[in-house]
Amino acid sequence: MKRSIFTLIAIFIALSASSQNKQDVIASAGGYNTAAGISISWTLGETIIPNFTTPTLILTHGFQYQVIVTSIEENIEALVTVKVFPNPVSDNINIRFQEPLDKEVNVVLINSQGKVFKSFVIEATSVEHQFNVQDIPAGFYYLKLTKGKLSNVYKVVKL
Repeated sequence: MKRSIFTLIAIFIALSASSQNKQDVIASAGGYNTAAGISISWTLGETIIPNFTTPTLILTHGFQYQVIVTSIEENIEALVTVKVFPNPVSDNINIRFQEPLDKEVNVVLINSQGKVFKSFVIEATSVEHQFNVQDIPAGFYYLKLTKGKLSNVYKVVKL
């Protein structure tokens, strides 16, 4: 009985010791290098100093990282200067742009609870747009103008 328990413990220790021979890391980047008789592997992370340097080898403590930019996506949009008037308003709101639009602008008029009262699109090349607000109740509203990724919100008071 003692011999079988000892055998089971020996097998368990042998299996657990053999499973620890290789360390695995799951990472999105890293590498492996052998130089001057030293093997080094690394993963993506932060650089921690100090460094150990020889004429043929540089060793750092901690993780290393390298950033390589291969392409840049250009999503530069020109800012738009907008004038919303009159404010407070009773009949019509005017939206005037400093220069003609190069893209369409989505317009949404909402109240402080988020209810949408008006929604429309101002076409490209427009300089001024007017819309009627006589049919909405008096109160505070937000006029949101969105052009591509740019967005402005204007507070409007309806009398």
